[in-house]
This record gives sequence, C-alpha cells and structure tokens, in this order.
Amino acid sequence: MAASIKAKPRGSAAKSLSKMAAKTTAKATATAQVKSSTSATETTATIETTMGTTTASTTGTPTTTVTTEDASSLGGDHVFRWVYFFFLGYLLMLALWKAYDIRLGAIREYGMVIHEFDPWFNYRATEYLYYNGWERFCTWFDYKSWYPLGRPVGTTIYPGLQLTAVFLKNHIFTTKSLNDICCLMPAWFGAVASFFVGMIAYESVYSSELRRKKTIMTSALECGVAAAGIMAIVPAHLMRSIGGGFDNESLALSAMTGTYYFWCRSIRDEKSWPIGILTGIMYFYMVAVWGGYIFVLNMVGCHAGFLVLLGRYSTGVYRSYSLFFCLGTSLAIYTLPVVGWTPLKSLEQMGPLVVFLGYQLIEICEIVKRKKGLNRKQAWALRVGLFLGGGLISALLIYLLAPSGYFGPLSARVRGLLVKHTRTGNPLVDSVAEHQPANKSQYFQYLDNVCYVAPIGILMCLYDFSNASTFMVLYAIVSYYFSSKMVRLIILLGPCMSAAGGIALGRTFSWSVYQFVDVSSRIIVDDAKKKSTKKKKKGNASATEGQEQKSGGKITSVVSLVKKLVAGSCFYSIYYYSPQFYSTCVKMSTALSHPSIMFKAQTSK
Repeated sequence: MAASIKAKPRGSAAKSLSKMAAKTTAKATATAQVKSSTSATETTATIETTMGTTTASTTGTPTTTVTTEDASSLGGDHVFRWVYFFFLGYLLMLALWKAYDIRLGAIREYGMVIHEFDPWFNYRATEYLYYNGWERFCTWFDYKSWYPLGRPVGTTIYPGLQLTAVFLKNHIFTTKSLNDICCLMPAWFGAVASFFVGMIAYESVYSSELRRKKTIMTSALECGVAAAGIMAIVPAHLMRSIGGGFDNESLALSAMTGTYYFWCRSIRDEKSWPIGILTGIMYFYMVAVWGGYIFVLNMVGCHAGFLVLLGRYSTGVYRSYSLFFCLGTSLAIYTLPVVGWTPLKSLEQMGPLVVFLGYQLIEICEIVKRKKGLNRKQAWALRVGLFLGGGLISALLIYLLAPSGYFGPLSARVRGLLVKHTRTGNPLVDSVAEHQPANKSQYFQYLDNVCYVAPIGILMCLYDFSNASTFMVLYAIVSYYFSSKMVRLIILLGPCMSAAGGIALGRTFSWSVYQFVDVSSRIIVDDAKKKSTKKKKKGNASATEGQEQKSGGKITSVVSLVKKLVAGSCFYSIYYYSPQFYSTCVKMSTALSHPSIMFKAQTSK
C-alpha cells in the first residue's frame, strides 16, 4: 500500500515533467520561427537603381514592406526610365550621324577630291608612305617641295595623319581607294571628336555629383548628349574638318579631346589613376598628328599644378600625371623624328616638366610624412627644405646648360600669342589672315548661340567643384585667351564651348523633365545607419506631418506649378532655338565646303 502510494506521485511527476518539456519545446519552436521570420525581414533585399541598372544587396537593417501597388508603380517608373535612356541613346547616335553627314557637302558637290593646298601635300606624303614604307618615309627628301631648296619630309612632318590613313587602308577599308579614305577621314574623325566632347561634359557633371556622396538626381547623360550634339555641328569644329580637307587639324581635335577626357577620367578618384596610361597613349597620338600638341601638354600640366594650389593633390593625381607625362613624352621622343629631344629642351614645354618634377618632390614629402607621422609644422618644414634644395639644383643646371644653347627659343607662332602679331619678325606668320587677333563678330560667326549658353555651363562647373570641373573652367580661360590672340585658334575654343554649352542645356533639360516625371538616374551611397536614422525620424514625425501638410499644401502646390511653368518655358526655348542654330551651322558648312583651288562653271546646253 505504501509502495503504491509512493509510486503514484512519481507517475504524476513524470507526467508533469513531460508536459513541461512539451511546452518548452513548443515555445522554442515558436521562438525559432519568430527569429527566422525576423531575420527574413531584416535581410530583405533593397534594390538600388544606379544609372539605369538594378543591383540587390542584403542589409541588416529593417526595411519597410512594399505593397503590390507600390511595386507596380516602381516597375512602371523603371520601364519609363529605360525608355528615356533609349531616347537619349537615339539622340547621341543622331548627333554622331549629323557630325558625319554635315561634313560631306563638298564631296556631294565636287566628288572625292582633295582640296586646299596643304591637304594636297599631305595626300602626296600619304601616297609615298603607302608605297614605300616607314623606313624610306623617314629618310625621304622631297625635291618638289619648297622648290628649289627641297624639304626633308621625314624629319619635318608630323606623320600621324599619314600613318592613320595607311592603317585604315591596309586593315579596315581594304576595298576603298587611298584617295577616298583621305577624303572621308575628316568626317569620320569629326564624329569621334564629338563623342569625346560629350564624354568630357559627362565626366565633369558625373564626378561633381558623385563627390556629394548622397542620393541625388544626376544629369550627366543629358549633358553628354547635348555637348556631343553641339560639337557635331558647331562651325568652330567644321572650319577644319570638312570632307576633302585632309589636314592635320581634322584628326588633331579627336586626339586632343580624347586626351582631355582620359585625363579627367583618370583623376576622378584615387582608384582611377591607371587610366593615366590611356591619357599618355592618346597624348602620344596627338603629338604624332599635329604640332599643336604643345597646347595640350601645357593645358594638362597647368591643370595638374592648379590642383596643387587648390589643395586637391593626392597620390592618385600624382600617379595619373606621372604616367601621362612619362609615357607620352618617352613615346614621342623615341618614335617621332620631328620631336626628338624637344620636350626636354624647348622653353614652350618646360612648364609641364617643372610640374612633373614638383610632383615627385611633393610625393616624397607625403611618403616621409606618413612613415614618420610628422605633424603639420614638421611637414611644411620638410616641404620648404626639399623645394629649396630642388630649386638650387635646378638653378645650377640652368646656369651650366644655358650658355651652351641647350634650351631652344620660343617659336615665332608662340611669340605671336604673347605679343602683337606684327612684332613676331616672321613675315610669313605676320601676313597670314588666320594669325590676326579675333574680334567679337568672328566669335559669333564660329560659335553662334553657344556664346550665350556656354558661360552658364562654366558657372555650373564652378558651383559643382571637382577635378574634372576645374579642368573645364581652366580650359575655358586659357583657350579664350589664345583664341583672342589668333583667329585660327578658335578651333581650340570649340570643344570647351561645346562641352560647357552641353552642361548648361543638359542640366536645364534634365531639371525640366524631372518636374513632370522622375526618369533621372540616381547615385546611391549605401549607408545603413543613415537610412535607419531617417526612417526613425520619419516615424516620429508622422504625427506632425499631417498638420504641416494642411498649412503647407497650398504653398507646395503653387511652387510645383511655378516650377512646371518654368520647365515648360525651358522646353519651348530649346525647341525654338535649336532649329535656328542647326540652320546657321548648315549654312556655315555649305560656305566652308567650297574649295579655294576649284571653281564651278556652267556649261551651255
């Protein structure tokens, strides 16, 4: 009896224990399900739209639930955005086609004929290179040029034009005649230069907005398309790239704008410096094509020095400039007889060399500062001492080399840019009309309405300060100064004004479109803490927003209406003035398409 009594509570205890274990298991299962569901909500993929593409990333912060209606609206906006991007792509292709088509006026009227005097010599040199090869071309002495003295063509010509034509003949357009290729090359490279100018405008805007490091609307694509469209037909570009005008400048603008774009792209951030290799290669091509490479070299060198004065020096900028200078200069010295050791001797190219040496000293100071942990005062003392020592060594070298005639004098054309053209002392330079100073009417003749729009783009570059936008500002100042000294150098102002005008029009067009529908691309910076903080603030302020919406709703609607009216007026202005600008450019193209060595005659029927 006693055993049965004792066994009874033991059985009840076992039953109670089993019930407690079952409850505990159920609770653990429920907890695990809650945790799994919570982790599932916490690891919700957030979709970020960047430049029209979508990328999914897993974050550890809670995200709000997207309803089916919101998802459908997001999908509709995404499709509409892609349609808008395809529209911009169509405009870009149309601009490049117009750049090619508008330059064929002389070919349609006169046929595949080389016109003007210099292009005929360039074509004759191209034929000699094609039939005799590079080695004989370098040692070719032409008895018919500069008669009766003759000319050593191989050592006095920039052979990039001839080499490009022969390359196209041998490897790409094998069925076309050499004459036809030379006639069409200005039109082809006119489109290439237009594309690079669009890329310069794109980089100036994109790098400026990327620097803000927050979610913003970017109008870089619109600016690039607008700049390419202006450069495609602006008379300042047409003046040296009409079909049949087989001259150095027709290719030089493509090489120059390509060098500028790769330089701006290589200094976008610290990881972009390897693009300096492309900058050096494109600069080498520029040296091979045209003697105006001195302007390109000094332009990049001035910008590199300007970045130091602005306090924007970095190791990435140092590496990019060093690659550009070393690669481009060494290739030019080693392969081009006309250049030789000029980059290390000519006074016209001493500035970029000084900047290069200065960059080496600055980087040495930065390395020592990082390794030894110097404070600001010690770092400045190191810089001053190092630069004083470098200056003394440079002064000693100049003192030893100058009497021997190591440094070459400034050329007559460069002197003409610094003093009045009548004081150069060279009658050949002084007598040419293209070497006269430019006046107001000539700027409007070759730039038309771009003269009004481009300054607005320069002001926008000053507002959004970045490495690329500072280059745009400096390029505008320098090119305007030199074009005011010599009319023919308006060709150097054309790319800058086109890019600046494209920035102004692109930003205006993008803002106007944004007032009606959000089709803009966005720059997203992944910052989970800021996002969660903003969501908490929104949750706490949800009660007060309702009251503020009642009082501020009318003001918001009025502001929105005013913005839409302004956007509509911007659309109308672009729609009204664009055909006028295109018509003026077509007229200038027709006027430039009449070769001076050919005449039209009417035959009697």
